[in-house]
Amino acid sequence: MRRGFLSFLCGSAMILAVGAFTSAPSRAAAPQGAAPKCDRACLENFVNEYLAALAARDPSKVAFAANVKFTENTARLKIGEGFWGTANGQGTFKLYFAEPEAGQVGFIGVMKEWDNPVLFCLRLKVTGGRIAEVEDFVVRDANAAKNLDAMGKPNPRFLEAIPPAERATREELVKTANMYFSGLQNNDGKGVYPFAADCNRIENGMQTTNNPDRFKSDPSIGNEIMSLGCAAQFKTGYFRIVTRIRDRRFVIVDRERGLAFAFTFFDHAGTVKSMTLTDGRMVPATLRHPFTWEVGELFKIEKGKIRLIQAALTQEPYGITSGWGPQTVQERAKALGVKAANPVSNTCDRKCLNGLVDAYRAALIEHNPSMLPLAPYARYTENAQDLKFTDGLWGTLTGWGSYKLYIDDPEEGQVGFVGVTDEAGMGGLLVTRLRIVNRKISEIETVITRKETAAGFTRPDGFTDPKVAPRLAGFFEDVPESERESRKDLIAQTDLYFDGIEKSSGSIVPFAPDVIRVENGTQTCPSTFGSLSKDGRPTSCAAGLDSHIFEYIYPIRPRRYTVVDRERGIVMGNFMFNTSGKVKSVDVPGVGKVDESPSALRPFSEEVCEIFKLKNGKIDAIIAVMTGLPYGDDSGWSQ
Repeated sequence: MRRGFLSFLCGSAMILAVGAFTSAPSRAAAPQGAAPKCDRACLENFVNEYLAALAARDPSKVAFAANVKFTENTARLKIGEGFWGTANGQGTFKLYFAEPEAGQVGFIGVMKEWDNPVLFCLRLKVTGGRIAEVEDFVVRDANAAKNLDAMGKPNPRFLEAIPPAERATREELVKTANMYFSGLQNNDGKGVYPFAADCNRIENGMQTTNNPDRFKSDPSIGNEIMSLGCAAQFKTGYFRIVTRIRDRRFVIVDRERGLAFAFTFFDHAGTVKSMTLTDGRMVPATLRHPFTWEVGELFKIEKGKIRLIQAALTQEPYGITSGWGPQTVQERAKALGVKAANPVSNTCDRKCLNGLVDAYRAALIEHNPSMLPLAPYARYTENAQDLKFTDGLWGTLTGWGSYKLYIDDPEEGQVGFVGVTDEAGMGGLLVTRLRIVNRKISEIETVITRKETAAGFTRPDGFTDPKVAPRLAGFFEDVPESERESRKDLIAQTDLYFDGIEKSSGSIVPFAPDVIRVENGTQTCPSTFGSLSKDGRPTSCAAGLDSHIFEYIYPIRPRRYTVVDRERGIVMGNFMFNTSGKVKSVDVPGVGKVDESPSALRPFSEEVCEIFKLKNGKIDAIIAVMTGLPYGDDSGWSQ
């Protein structure tokens, strides 16, 4: 369950680690001297119309510009996609803020998704009487939404006008609000913190300052911090390990009411193990892996002091970007300083490829990418996000498990690897792909799921389970040279598997009679899991597809086949499973109507690295490692 930034820290003792930032204003801002064509009431009415249309799932009720740009939870979508397909009501809590000079308006409140309460953070830009930009994110935390709705109305101070003579400039409001982020990162308790004496903060429906009741019920160090005021919290040095708050975009600045609203990302590197408070106490941090919060934060500022803070935040893959910056592969590569590729020369055989994988594994343990023969244009992604070498797993991996599967494709200069990871005692499963050019590593693409990943059903020991391992042994066996199939045929046979999921048809997939599938280390077919099993008998892979229970997954696009090991009959690729959240139930032959899992009743995408063993034209075994992404996101390699 997702909670607020501070409540997350306090409840689990997992401490944030956030990094370098930019504080440029929104590129969408209009010239400050332009006369407003839509005042505050007009802008708020656009929000109301948008929310009503969203709840009705009817975009035709809203006036959109022809070239409207829309992002949701960072992913670029078309109007009508994402939350448009699952929203079905509005809540009670509604907080509006606007910058009429720029045609911008924001909202933090509660909506309903199939009758379940969710937090909703929204920005609209209005131009020429039409909505030109939509930026939102949905926080799917029912308790947080219920708590926010229970407040009924926002703090009235957010709505109070500042006397004209005391109004700060846009630049002054941004500067003060930005000091909050600067004080949070690398917090040593000795900075200049611009808080009013009665400053208070609400995050995801929870009061995370001046809340002594939590300390009384649970006298942990985190709840002790939550009992303090804004300035006192910062002066403890409790947030010392907050090292990066990036992409700070102050998109709405309401001078009349003294409000500054920013979208930003809190990156948690997972590398800080403990911190010392200003009173000398040492506090352990149990966060062992990287992740990111997407944050929308509103500040009420009076006379240069922050008086109120209202924030919405939701957890996203580590390193995710907003969808309002570089979009193409070339743009993202340029932003990371990656140079153009050289001509390809593939002269690396299986031994060479496997040796480079081993060098990569050793370099990760040492947190030292300089140990690798990296091409000057080398690119690294982790769970679909572009990262710099030294970031992500490069800072947290501490060990490897015994399981090792290499998938070699000398013809294309690519190699895949499946292994078990250890991050300070937390196990995980990893699939990585290396592309080799001129005997140098030019691409590293990694998908990892951890045992602690929410809803990840991850079993790091799954591949070595005595009941499973013998069934997966074929991945290590060579195919006689006379029986080896072409790359084209191997891919074509594999592709039918994804057609079978999309069409709910196991009969069109060339499954071997005893095919097995293991996803995130858990055997998912044959399986006795769920409502399809009869009398405890396992449901086969084909029967699972025939049941229509996977009808919620559509489409599976893009499908990228990256490594084909003809010598062993293995096909590896990265595939995006998209779930609209609109399929609530299915008719299962012989069973009747079956409700889909609640986890499928929301829009999301899943990057799946899937590996197939084929024998005699049949799929004999499947290994998959997958991780969740915002709906409509992609791997970053599709272009």
